Amino acid sequence: MTPYVQFGTLVWLTCALIIVLRRIIAGDRSTILLVFLVFYAFFALPLLFDLVLGSSAYLAEPGFVYAESDDAVNVIYCLFIALVPLIWSGFLKAHKSRHFRSEEALRELRRLRLPLVLLLFMPIALVWWAPDPALYLKYAFVVTENLGKTVTDVSRFHSYVMASSFIVTIAGAGLVAGAERPWRCLMLVAPFLAAAVWLNGKRTVLVVVLIMTMTSLWLSGRLRGRKMLMAVAVSVLLIGGFSYWYQLTVRDIGPSVAANSDVYENFRVDYARDSRVKMAIFGELHPSTMSILEFRGQSLIFYATAYIPRATWPGKPLTYACYFTSAMLGSSPQDWGWGMTTSIFDEALANGSWLGLLAAPLVIGVLCRIGDSCSDVLVFLLTAIVASLLLTVELVAFAPLVLIWVTMIVRAKVRFA
Repeated sequence: MTPYVQFGTLVWLTCALIIVLRRIIAGDRSTILLVFLVFYAFFALPLLFDLVLGSSAYLAEPGFVYAESDDAVNVIYCLFIALVPLIWSGFLKAHKSRHFRSEEALRELRRLRLPLVLLLFMPIALVWWAPDPALYLKYAFVVTENLGKTVTDVSRFHSYVMASSFIVTIAGAGLVAGAERPWRCLMLVAPFLAAAVWLNGKRTVLVVVLIMTMTSLWLSGRLRGRKMLMAVAVSVLLIGGFSYWYQLTVRDIGPSVAANSDVYENFRVDYARDSRVKMAIFGELHPSTMSILEFRGQSLIFYATAYIPRATWPGKPLTYACYFTSAMLGSSPQDWGWGMTTSIFDEALANGSWLGLLAAPLVIGVLCRIGDSCSDVLVFLLTAIVASLLLTVELVAFAPLVLIWVTMIVRAKVRFA
Protein backbone atom coordinates (compact mmCIF):
# COMPACT_ATOMS: atom_id res chain seq x y z
CA MET A 1 0.00 0.00 0.00
CA THR A 2 2.75 2.44 0.92
CA PRO A 3 4.30 2.62 -2.59
CA TYR A 4 0.89 3.49 -4.07
CA VAL A 5 0.40 6.27 -1.53
CA GLN A 6 3.90 7.57 -2.27
CA PHE A 7 3.29 7.48 -6.02
CA GLY A 8 -0.06 9.27 -5.70
CA THR A 9 1.48 11.93 -3.47
CA LEU A 10 4.38 12.43 -5.89
CA VAL A 11 1.97 12.86 -8.82
CA TRP A 12 -0.11 15.37 -6.84
CA LEU A 13 2.92 17.42 -5.79
CA THR A 14 4.35 17.33 -9.32
CA CYS A 15 1.07 18.76 -10.64
CA ALA A 16 1.38 21.49 -8.01
CA LEU A 17 4.98 22.07 -9.17
CA ILE A 18 3.81 22.57 -12.77
CA ILE A 19 1.24 25.13 -11.63
CA VAL A 20 3.90 26.93 -9.56
CA LEU A 21 6.35 27.06 -12.48
CA ARG A 22 3.66 28.42 -14.80
CA ARG A 23 2.82 31.18 -12.34
CA ILE A 24 6.50 32.07 -11.89
CA ILE A 25 7.09 32.20 -15.65
CA ALA A 26 3.99 34.37 -15.98
CA GLY A 27 5.56 36.87 -13.56
CA ASP A 28 3.80 36.08 -10.28
CA ARG A 29 5.93 37.61 -7.50
CA SER A 30 4.46 35.61 -4.60
CA THR A 31 7.36 34.55 -2.37
CA ILE A 32 5.63 31.31 -1.43
CA LEU A 33 6.11 30.09 -5.02
CA LEU A 34 9.89 30.16 -4.67
CA VAL A 35 9.65 28.48 -1.27
CA PHE A 36 7.56 25.69 -2.79
CA LEU A 37 10.44 24.85 -5.16
CA VAL A 38 12.68 24.24 -2.15
CA PHE A 39 9.91 22.25 -0.47
CA TYR A 40 9.51 20.05 -3.53
CA ALA A 41 13.25 19.37 -3.75
CA PHE A 42 13.69 18.41 -0.09
CA PHE A 43 10.37 16.75 0.72
CA ALA A 44 8.75 15.51 -2.53
CA LEU A 45 11.71 14.30 -4.60
CA PRO A 46 12.70 11.81 -1.86
CA LEU A 47 9.47 9.96 -2.72
CA LEU A 48 10.80 9.48 -6.24
CA PHE A 49 14.09 8.20 -4.87
CA ASP A 50 12.24 5.74 -2.64
CA LEU A 51 10.20 4.44 -5.57
CA VAL A 52 13.11 4.15 -8.01
CA LEU A 53 16.18 3.49 -5.84
CA GLY A 54 14.59 2.35 -2.61
CA SER A 55 15.01 3.77 0.87
CA SER A 56 18.52 4.39 2.16
CA ALA A 57 19.98 1.92 4.66
CA TYR A 58 20.86 4.75 7.09
CA LEU A 59 23.52 2.65 8.79
CA ALA A 60 24.77 5.62 10.82
CA GLU A 61 21.29 6.96 11.66
CA PRO A 62 19.35 4.20 13.47
CA GLY A 63 16.46 6.54 14.30
CA PHE A 64 15.76 6.97 10.60
CA VAL A 65 15.61 3.20 10.14
CA TYR A 66 12.78 2.87 12.69
CA ALA A 67 10.80 5.60 10.94
CA GLU A 68 11.37 4.38 7.38
CA SER A 69 10.23 0.83 8.22
CA ASP A 70 6.91 1.95 9.73
CA ASP A 71 4.07 1.99 7.17
CA ALA A 72 1.87 4.28 9.26
CA VAL A 73 4.67 6.83 9.45
CA ASN A 74 5.11 6.84 5.67
CA VAL A 75 1.38 7.26 5.04
CA ILE A 76 1.06 10.14 7.52
CA TYR A 77 4.12 11.80 5.99
CA CYS A 78 2.57 11.59 2.52
CA LEU A 79 -0.74 13.00 3.74
CA PHE A 80 1.04 15.90 5.41
CA ILE A 81 3.21 16.97 2.48
CA ALA A 82 0.20 16.61 0.17
CA LEU A 83 -1.65 19.08 2.41
CA VAL A 84 1.14 21.70 2.39
CA PRO A 85 0.47 23.17 -1.11
CA LEU A 86 -3.23 23.47 -0.25
CA ILE A 87 -2.33 25.48 2.87
CA TRP A 88 0.16 27.64 1.00
CA SER A 89 -2.28 28.39 -1.82
CA GLY A 90 -4.09 30.65 0.65
CA PHE A 91 -0.99 32.82 0.91
CA LEU A 92 -0.62 33.62 -2.79
CA LYS A 93 -0.99 37.25 -3.75
CA ALA A 94 -4.39 38.33 -5.04
CA HIS A 95 -4.61 38.40 -8.82
CA LYS A 96 -4.60 42.20 -9.03
CA SER A 97 -1.62 42.64 -6.71
CA ARG A 98 0.54 39.62 -7.45
CA HIS A 99 2.80 41.72 -9.72
CA PHE A 100 4.18 44.25 -7.27
CA ARG A 101 5.19 47.61 -8.71
CA SER A 102 8.57 46.51 -10.03
CA GLU A 103 9.72 49.84 -11.40
CA GLU A 104 9.06 51.70 -8.17
CA ALA A 105 10.59 48.93 -6.08
CA LEU A 106 13.68 48.72 -8.28
CA ARG A 107 14.07 52.50 -8.28
CA GLU A 108 14.05 52.44 -4.49
CA LEU A 109 16.62 49.63 -4.60
CA ARG A 110 19.00 51.68 -6.75
CA ARG A 111 19.17 54.30 -3.99
CA LEU A 112 20.78 51.64 -1.78
CA ARG A 113 23.51 50.81 -4.28
CA LEU A 114 26.42 52.11 -2.21
CA PRO A 115 25.46 50.28 1.04
CA LEU A 116 24.91 47.07 -0.95
CA VAL A 117 28.36 47.38 -2.56
CA LEU A 118 29.95 47.83 0.87
CA LEU A 119 28.16 44.74 2.17
CA LEU A 120 29.88 42.67 -0.54
CA PHE A 121 33.16 43.14 1.33
CA MET A 122 31.78 42.04 4.71
CA PRO A 123 33.06 38.42 4.91
CA ILE A 124 36.41 39.37 3.37
CA ALA A 125 36.84 42.17 5.91
CA LEU A 126 35.84 39.86 8.78
CA VAL A 127 38.60 37.41 7.90
CA TRP A 128 41.20 40.05 8.76
CA TRP A 129 39.97 39.95 12.37
CA ALA A 130 39.76 36.15 12.52
CA PRO A 131 41.77 34.37 15.27
CA ASP A 132 43.73 32.62 12.49
CA PRO A 133 43.09 34.19 9.05
CA ALA A 134 45.36 31.63 7.34
CA LEU A 135 42.77 28.93 7.97
CA TYR A 136 40.48 30.52 5.38
CA LEU A 137 42.98 29.76 2.64
CA LYS A 138 41.67 26.19 2.84
CA TYR A 139 38.11 25.52 1.75
CA ALA A 140 35.75 24.07 4.39
CA PHE A 141 38.46 24.02 7.06
CA VAL A 142 35.80 23.73 9.79
CA VAL A 143 34.89 20.30 8.39
CA THR A 144 38.35 19.06 7.43
CA GLU A 145 39.97 20.22 10.68
CA ASN A 146 37.06 18.95 12.83
CA LEU A 147 36.73 22.35 14.46
CA GLY A 148 32.97 21.91 14.60
CA LYS A 149 33.38 19.22 17.26
CA THR A 150 34.28 21.75 19.94
CA VAL A 151 33.33 25.34 20.66
CA THR A 152 36.48 27.40 20.18
CA ASP A 153 37.27 30.99 19.34
CA VAL A 154 37.75 29.93 15.71
CA SER A 155 34.45 28.08 15.41
CA ARG A 156 32.60 30.86 17.25
CA PHE A 157 34.09 33.51 14.96
CA HIS A 158 33.31 31.42 11.89
CA SER A 159 29.60 31.63 12.70
CA TYR A 160 29.81 35.38 11.98
CA VAL A 161 31.60 34.73 8.69
CA MET A 162 28.90 32.24 7.72
CA ALA A 163 26.15 34.77 8.48
CA SER A 164 27.95 37.48 6.51
CA SER A 165 28.21 35.19 3.48
CA PHE A 166 24.41 34.98 3.32
CA ILE A 167 24.24 38.76 3.57
CA VAL A 168 26.53 38.95 0.54
CA THR A 169 24.12 36.82 -1.47
CA ILE A 170 21.29 39.23 -0.67
CA ALA A 171 23.41 42.30 -1.45
CA GLY A 172 24.61 40.77 -4.72
CA ALA A 173 21.10 39.78 -5.76
CA GLY A 174 19.84 43.25 -4.91
CA LEU A 175 22.52 44.90 -7.02
CA VAL A 176 21.80 42.62 -9.99
CA ALA A 177 18.02 43.10 -9.74
CA GLY A 178 18.34 46.89 -9.61
CA ALA A 179 21.03 47.23 -12.29
CA GLU A 180 20.25 48.69 -15.68
CA ARG A 181 22.59 46.05 -17.15
CA PRO A 182 21.98 43.00 -14.93
CA TRP A 183 24.28 40.58 -16.75
CA ARG A 184 27.20 43.00 -16.60
CA CYS A 185 26.50 43.64 -12.93
CA LEU A 186 26.40 39.89 -12.29
CA MET A 187 29.90 39.53 -13.77
CA LEU A 188 31.17 42.25 -11.40
CA VAL A 189 29.43 40.73 -8.38
CA ALA A 190 30.40 37.12 -9.17
CA PRO A 191 33.88 37.25 -7.52
CA PHE A 192 32.32 38.39 -4.24
CA LEU A 193 29.73 35.62 -4.44
CA ALA A 194 32.49 33.09 -5.09
CA ALA A 195 34.43 34.44 -2.10
CA ALA A 196 31.31 34.06 0.07
CA VAL A 197 30.95 30.43 -1.02
CA TRP A 198 34.62 29.72 -0.27
CA LEU A 199 34.72 31.45 3.12
CA ASN A 200 31.43 29.91 4.27
CA GLY A 201 32.61 26.37 3.57
CA LYS A 202 29.10 24.90 3.33
CA ARG A 203 27.25 23.77 0.23
CA THR A 204 24.07 25.51 1.36
CA VAL A 205 25.44 28.93 0.50
CA LEU A 206 26.14 27.84 -3.10
CA VAL A 207 22.51 26.75 -3.47
CA VAL A 208 21.36 30.08 -2.02
CA VAL A 209 23.68 32.01 -4.37
CA LEU A 210 22.29 30.23 -7.43
CA ILE A 211 18.67 30.67 -6.33
CA MET A 212 19.14 34.34 -5.49
CA THR A 213 20.99 34.99 -8.76
CA MET A 214 18.17 33.45 -10.80
CA THR A 215 15.60 35.33 -8.74
CA SER A 216 17.33 38.67 -9.24
CA LEU A 217 17.55 38.13 -13.02
CA TRP A 218 13.90 37.10 -13.01
CA LEU A 219 12.92 40.26 -11.11
CA SER A 220 14.87 42.39 -13.60
CA GLY A 221 13.00 40.76 -16.49
CA ARG A 222 16.09 39.10 -17.98
CA LEU A 223 15.11 35.53 -17.15
CA ARG A 224 11.83 34.36 -18.60
CA GLY A 225 10.37 31.25 -20.22
CA ARG A 226 12.96 28.94 -21.74
CA LYS A 227 15.83 30.94 -20.30
CA MET A 228 14.47 30.30 -16.84
CA LEU A 229 14.19 26.56 -17.47
CA MET A 230 17.72 26.47 -18.89
CA ALA A 231 19.02 28.37 -15.86
CA VAL A 232 17.34 25.89 -13.51
CA ALA A 233 18.84 22.95 -15.43
CA VAL A 234 22.34 24.47 -15.35
CA SER A 235 21.99 25.21 -11.62
CA VAL A 236 21.00 21.60 -10.88
CA LEU A 237 24.05 20.37 -12.78
CA LEU A 238 26.31 22.81 -10.92
CA ILE A 239 24.92 21.76 -7.54
CA GLY A 240 25.27 18.08 -8.42
CA GLY A 241 28.84 18.50 -9.67
CA PHE A 242 29.85 20.65 -6.70
CA SER A 243 28.31 18.17 -4.28
CA TYR A 244 30.24 15.29 -5.82
CA TRP A 245 33.48 17.31 -5.63
CA TYR A 246 32.69 18.22 -2.00
CA GLN A 247 32.15 14.57 -1.06
CA LEU A 248 35.33 13.57 -2.84
CA THR A 249 37.66 16.26 -1.52
CA VAL A 250 36.21 17.47 1.78
CA ARG A 251 34.63 14.32 3.14
CA ASP A 252 36.92 11.86 1.32
CA ILE A 253 33.87 9.91 0.15
CA GLY A 254 34.07 8.63 -3.40
CA PRO A 255 33.87 5.48 -5.49
CA SER A 256 37.31 4.36 -4.31
CA VAL A 257 36.52 4.59 -0.60
CA ALA A 258 32.77 4.02 -0.35
CA ALA A 259 30.12 1.72 -1.71
CA ASN A 260 27.28 3.08 -3.82
CA SER A 261 24.97 2.70 -0.83
CA ASP A 262 27.22 5.02 1.20
CA VAL A 263 27.14 7.69 -1.50
CA TYR A 264 23.35 7.36 -1.77
CA GLU A 265 22.94 7.57 2.00
CA ASN A 266 25.04 10.74 2.22
CA PHE A 267 23.05 12.25 -0.63
CA ARG A 268 19.75 11.51 1.13
CA VAL A 269 21.03 12.92 4.43
CA ASP A 270 22.33 16.10 2.79
CA TYR A 271 19.63 16.86 0.22
CA ALA A 272 16.42 15.55 1.78
CA ARG A 273 14.50 16.26 4.96
CA ASP A 274 11.82 13.56 4.73
CA SER A 275 13.66 11.31 7.19
CA ARG A 276 13.56 14.03 9.87
CA VAL A 277 9.82 14.51 9.61
CA LYS A 278 9.24 10.75 9.53
CA MET A 279 11.34 10.28 12.67
CA ALA A 280 9.34 12.97 14.47
CA ILE A 281 6.10 11.26 13.36
CA PHE A 282 7.47 7.94 14.62
CA GLY A 283 8.17 9.56 17.97
CA GLU A 284 4.53 10.73 18.15
CA LEU A 285 3.19 7.28 17.30
CA HIS A 286 5.61 5.37 19.54
CA PRO A 287 6.60 7.67 22.45
CA SER A 288 7.73 4.73 24.56
CA THR A 289 10.28 3.80 21.88
CA MET A 290 11.49 7.27 20.89
CA SER A 291 11.03 10.77 22.23
CA ILE A 292 12.94 13.67 20.72
CA LEU A 293 12.26 16.28 23.40
CA GLU A 294 11.94 15.74 27.14
CA PHE A 295 8.79 17.89 27.22
CA ARG A 296 6.70 19.96 24.82
CA GLY A 297 8.12 23.36 23.91
CA GLN A 298 11.61 22.55 25.17
CA SER A 299 13.47 23.90 22.13
CA LEU A 300 11.24 27.00 22.14
CA ILE A 301 12.50 27.78 25.62
CA PHE A 302 16.03 27.77 24.20
CA TYR A 303 15.07 30.42 21.61
CA ALA A 304 13.41 32.56 24.27
CA THR A 305 16.47 32.37 26.55
CA ALA A 306 19.25 32.29 23.95
CA TYR A 307 20.71 35.52 25.38
CA ILE A 308 21.28 33.90 28.78
CA PRO A 309 24.82 32.43 29.06
CA ARG A 310 24.90 28.72 29.83
CA ALA A 311 27.39 29.48 32.62
CA THR A 312 24.63 31.47 34.33
CA TRP A 313 22.01 28.79 33.72
CA PRO A 314 23.73 25.38 33.39
CA GLY A 315 20.37 23.64 33.00
CA LYS A 316 19.26 25.74 30.04
CA PRO A 317 17.72 23.58 27.28
CA LEU A 318 19.97 22.55 24.40
CA THR A 319 19.33 23.40 20.77
CA TYR A 320 16.75 21.29 18.97
CA ALA A 321 19.44 19.69 16.81
CA CYS A 322 21.12 18.29 19.95
CA TYR A 323 17.90 16.62 21.09
CA PHE A 324 17.12 15.33 17.61
CA THR A 325 20.62 13.93 17.07
CA SER A 326 20.56 12.24 20.46
CA ALA A 327 17.19 10.62 19.76
CA MET A 328 18.38 9.54 16.32
CA LEU A 329 21.39 7.80 17.87
CA GLY A 330 19.33 6.31 20.71
CA SER A 331 21.17 8.32 23.37
CA SER A 332 20.17 10.60 26.20
CA PRO A 333 20.13 14.33 25.30
CA GLN A 334 23.62 15.79 24.99
CA ASP A 335 25.69 18.19 22.91
CA TRP A 336 27.61 16.10 20.37
CA GLY A 337 29.56 19.02 18.93
CA TRP A 338 27.63 18.48 15.71
CA GLY A 339 23.98 18.05 14.84
CA MET A 340 21.81 16.48 12.19
CA THR A 341 20.18 19.09 9.97
CA THR A 342 16.50 19.49 10.75
CA SER A 343 13.49 21.46 9.51
CA ILE A 344 10.68 23.53 10.95
CA PHE A 345 8.24 20.67 10.28
CA ASP A 346 9.80 18.08 12.56
CA GLU A 347 10.69 20.67 15.20
CA ALA A 348 7.11 21.96 15.27
CA LEU A 349 5.82 18.40 15.54
CA ALA A 350 8.16 17.58 18.43
CA ASN A 351 7.17 20.78 20.27
CA GLY A 352 3.45 20.96 19.56
CA SER A 353 2.39 17.44 18.52
CA TRP A 354 0.01 17.18 15.53
CA LEU A 355 -1.22 20.76 15.88
CA GLY A 356 2.39 21.90 15.73
CA LEU A 357 2.88 19.97 12.49
CA LEU A 358 -0.11 21.74 10.92
CA ALA A 359 1.03 25.11 12.30
CA ALA A 360 4.49 24.90 10.68
CA PRO A 361 3.36 25.49 7.04
CA LEU A 362 1.08 28.26 8.32
CA VAL A 363 4.11 29.97 9.88
CA ILE A 364 5.92 29.79 6.53
CA GLY A 365 2.87 31.15 4.74
CA VAL A 366 2.41 34.06 7.14
CA LEU A 367 6.11 34.92 6.91
CA CYS A 368 5.87 35.03 3.10
CA ARG A 369 2.68 37.10 3.20
CA ILE A 370 4.35 39.65 5.48
CA GLY A 371 7.33 39.86 3.13
CA ASP A 372 5.07 40.26 0.08
CA SER A 373 3.11 43.06 1.72
CA CYS A 374 6.19 45.32 1.72
CA SER A 375 6.64 45.51 -2.08
CA ASP A 376 10.39 45.77 -1.46
CA VAL A 377 12.90 43.85 -3.54
CA LEU A 378 15.41 43.29 -0.70
CA VAL A 379 12.65 42.17 1.64
CA PHE A 380 11.38 39.84 -1.07
CA LEU A 381 14.82 38.26 -1.50
CA LEU A 382 15.46 37.98 2.24
CA THR A 383 12.00 36.53 2.88
CA ALA A 384 12.62 33.84 0.27
CA ILE A 385 15.94 32.93 1.92
CA VAL A 386 14.60 32.88 5.49
CA ALA A 387 11.54 30.81 4.57
CA SER A 388 13.64 28.35 2.56
CA LEU A 389 16.20 27.98 5.35
CA LEU A 390 13.40 27.25 7.83
CA LEU A 391 12.57 24.24 5.67
CA THR A 392 16.12 22.90 5.63
CA VAL A 393 18.00 23.88 8.83
CA GLU A 394 17.15 24.89 12.38
CA LEU A 395 16.64 28.53 13.30
CA VAL A 396 19.88 28.75 15.30
CA ALA A 397 21.92 28.33 12.12
CA PHE A 398 20.68 31.60 10.59
CA ALA A 399 19.33 33.62 13.53
CA PRO A 400 21.22 36.81 12.42
CA LEU A 401 19.39 36.70 9.09
CA VAL A 402 16.05 36.50 10.88
CA LEU A 403 16.96 39.58 12.94
CA ILE A 404 17.91 41.43 9.75
CA TRP A 405 14.63 40.33 8.15
CA VAL A 406 12.61 41.66 11.11
CA THR A 407 14.53 44.96 10.98
CA MET A 408 13.89 45.35 7.24
CA ILE A 409 10.20 44.53 7.67
CA VAL A 410 9.84 47.21 10.35
CA ARG A 411 11.77 49.68 8.16
CA ALA A 412 9.54 48.95 5.16
CA LYS A 413 6.33 49.24 7.20
CA VAL A 414 7.40 52.53 8.79
CA ARG A 415 8.41 53.96 5.44
CA PHE A 416 5.12 52.86 3.88
CA ALA A 417 3.17 54.40 6.76
